[in-house]
Amino acid sequence: MGGPLSSADTPWWRRLFAPANVLSVLAGIAVFILGLVAWDTNRGVLVSAIVAALVTGIVWLIWWSVSGPPDFARILGVPRLGTIPDDASTPTPTLTEADSAATKAYGELLTEIEGHTNGQVLLVSSPGPGQGASTVALNLAISATQRGRRVALIDGDVDGNGVSRFLSTGSEPGLTDLADGSSTLAESARMWEIGPDSALPIVPSGSPDGASDDTLAGPGMAASIGRIAERADAVLIDAPPIAWDGATAPLAAHADGTILVVTDAATDATVVDTRDRLTTAGAPVIGYVENRTKPPSFWRLPIVRMLKRTAAAFVAIAVIYTGFTALQVYNSWSGVERQAMDTSEAEVLLPPTTAPPPADVVEDDPDVPPIEEVVVAAPTIEGAYRSLLLIGSDEAADLADVILLTVLPADENLDPFMVSLPRDLYLPNRCTSSYSRVNATFRECGDVNAPTMLSLTVEDFTGIKVNNFAVFDFEGFAEVIDGVGGVELCSDYPLQDWRAELDFPGGCINADGAMTLAWVRSRHTEQLVDGRWRSVPGAGDLMRNEHQQDVIMKLASKLRTFESPSDLSDKIDELSNAFTVDEGLGLSDALSLGWSLRDIDITTIQRLVIPVKLGRTTSGQSILRATVPFDEVLNEFYPSLLVDPDAEGESSGSAAPDQS
Repeated sequence: MGGPLSSADTPWWRRLFAPANVLSVLAGIAVFILGLVAWDTNRGVLVSAIVAALVTGIVWLIWWSVSGPPDFARILGVPRLGTIPDDASTPTPTLTEADSAATKAYGELLTEIEGHTNGQVLLVSSPGPGQGASTVALNLAISATQRGRRVALIDGDVDGNGVSRFLSTGSEPGLTDLADGSSTLAESARMWEIGPDSALPIVPSGSPDGASDDTLAGPGMAASIGRIAERADAVLIDAPPIAWDGATAPLAAHADGTILVVTDAATDATVVDTRDRLTTAGAPVIGYVENRTKPPSFWRLPIVRMLKRTAAAFVAIAVIYTGFTALQVYNSWSGVERQAMDTSEAEVLLPPTTAPPPADVVEDDPDVPPIEEVVVAAPTIEGAYRSLLLIGSDEAADLADVILLTVLPADENLDPFMVSLPRDLYLPNRCTSSYSRVNATFRECGDVNAPTMLSLTVEDFTGIKVNNFAVFDFEGFAEVIDGVGGVELCSDYPLQDWRAELDFPGGCINADGAMTLAWVRSRHTEQLVDGRWRSVPGAGDLMRNEHQQDVIMKLASKLRTFESPSDLSDKIDELSNAFTVDEGLGLSDALSLGWSLRDIDITTIQRLVIPVKLGRTTSGQSILRATVPFDEVLNEFYPSLLVDPDAEGESSGSAAPDQS
């Protein structure tokens, strides 16, 4: 195998796994890992990557400075016969111009060869494939012919990778056919026209069936090469690498010496091994040719090559580490529990209730409009937006304890807003075709699951399409708070609520998950004033809503920042273990939503309040009744979002949300 005649110095995998590259990369990886262990922050990751990249480049430069380019003259103990410049214009450069750099280089090479040997039959070979031995043999023969020498070129590569590839007449009949007597010399030789008055005789490799060791090393081959030598001043045999092909050693027995072609891809070990094998075979190396040499350039300066490797190492570290972190985040998010959500289908399955105002409501205020006028005429909003319904689940009571709707308008001129629906808000219930507390609609109804049922109830009241929901239980909520390191809670006085297990010391503290959960659940809050426990003014669902919104905003503020990629992965893992989300909320949607929150000033989020009146049913159940439709609440802050019912061609129903 003479190897492909390519301008590439060496296969990519050999360049990649060169000792200098392997050692420098391992050093860089070690530095990067040590940096992460010592400084696991965003800045630490960046600094570690930069230092690791620099170490990679410096280690490579040190290795190159110590080892340097191989000194083949010292290694082989033979002279350098010449250098052939690299020509990337073609994979098989041949001599076509009399004054080209390649023509001059081969002319000088021919002179050196003639000055270092009297041998008539010479092998042209290389330590490994792809180093251009066939190209050198062909061009050396052409150069000699142009100078008036009688030179014959023999293709000794019976696998078809030698100079026979350049002959339109094919490789048969050729050398092996001549050696076994099945072809004459006249039939085996081809004449390559070099100029008007000169031609180069080339004997192709011949039939591979005759390429046995007995044929290649036998008297027939010796006689054939001798007959060719009788008609030429010199015979060049294009031979494959002796360590790669069994045909070279038998052919070497008929040669006087070898011209070794090397590139900077050759290693000390392969060069020495090739020299020893050729010497044993009877064709010792008389000199070597450096092929595909590149002229000095700025980009090949050692310091520049080091900087290039440093930049490449930094990019590689960034890509690999980012990919590793992304895989961790994906695995964490894949573990989140999901439920189906399709409120549009639920609307078809569960038509809106047309029941009159409930007769069991007592203590009505005559100044408050009837319930059906307040809640049935739901508003419709237009424009692109994204909405998320956050649901806190009281599993023991099978009810929703937190119902918080957050809306992010696509219009950058509009602030995001959130609105808490008090759990006792008395609304139409599609499942029962009557009225109930809104938290009681967090239950399955036929084929409609509990989160979808509650989302549909929220849509009926607010007129806002719920794009996604996220459900958490009390234990999960506490775990998330603990996962972010707690949140700050403040109060002028100590607080207590035995029902919610609240025991707050007063002042400002960094509350853990259990304390925060008690804080947002407390409805019967008492404060210690002047040594006496007294009810907190306004304690109840409305204060709970304020506390819930405060905590959610503080939690969002902590979640949208992360100290390091590993911290981000841990936070995603905490969230995935604590929440159940709808099937439509994929990882890309969650990250997009999280990224949107990063750009939002938390203090600009509007907190809408639903005006309510406390009441009760004849059975004694406490309820809250909305005193105005939600569109009036929304219109106070976002009049541009409401659809004008008098607009021409306007139809009822929610505007299509932006879920892109």
